[in-house]
Amino acid sequence: MPKWRYLAIDVDGTLLDDHDRFAVSRLNDDIQQLTGQGVMLIVASGNSYDALQSIFRSCPTVTNFVAENGGRIIVNGHEILSQPHHKETIVDLLEFIATIVPQPDLLSLSGANQTFIAQRYRHVAVPYYPHHTYFTHLSTVNEPIYNLNISWSYHHPALTWIHQLVAKLNQRFPTIHATYSGAWGIDILPAGVNKADGLCQLIKSRGGTMADLVAFGDTSNDQEMIAAAGCGYAMQNATPDLLTIADRVTKFDNNHNGLLREIEMLYHLMH
Repeated sequence: MPKWRYLAIDVDGTLLDDHDRFAVSRLNDDIQQLTGQGVMLIVASGNSYDALQSIFRSCPTVTNFVAENGGRIIVNGHEILSQPHHKETIVDLLEFIATIVPQPDLLSLSGANQTFIAQRYRHVAVPYYPHHTYFTHLSTVNEPIYNLNISWSYHHPALTWIHQLVAKLNQRFPTIHATYSGAWGIDILPAGVNKADGLCQLIKSRGGTMADLVAFGDTSNDQEMIAAAGCGYAMQNATPDLLTIADRVTKFDNNHNGLLREIEMLYHLMH
């Protein structure tokens, strides 16, 4: 049995290539072999559970999710943790975001069953939100909200500006945890929510510790997870802040199956 009993993988920029694709049959085969070695695979992502179900529809053996950057934990279809925002916090955030220049190219609220997108962005294509609707007033949003995401995927402002805005949000709102999520986007989560905390709770419930975990990620919202894991890998294509703290860096990037290659070498899986 390998030293690492738990394997946590990020999705965007880690498993998925730049065209949102991954080697489905190869992952399925790897999971089958990992399961035989007593290794538990956990998908740790900023994506909603709804989006993750869509992404992994062709991988029925993927059943453990730390979604919403740690705000929701779902194991075999059962939710074992849920940490949504307070509605008052969302109200205050929306008022502040309205003052930002330039305005985001998209604003969305990640709910329990679907994504709520601000009405003014109805013209923006959102293929990565399988189930979504549009809202004008927050009073019509009738689900728990786990993540408020704002992004500038068309404007492409300097990443230094994005990180400055993240710092400003965290300073101004003590009840939130804002983090850069890649692709010029910011995830705004409830305070204390991050992938490491979610993984810790899941692994602890299984009788393990974070020392038993190997984790893979590519950007700022993976920092806590990579730092807390027994072995934290940054993808070759990772952001500088993650590369700085990672224990190891993959030999190949996300466009060349860097994640699966590293997993297969780590656990001596044959292909």
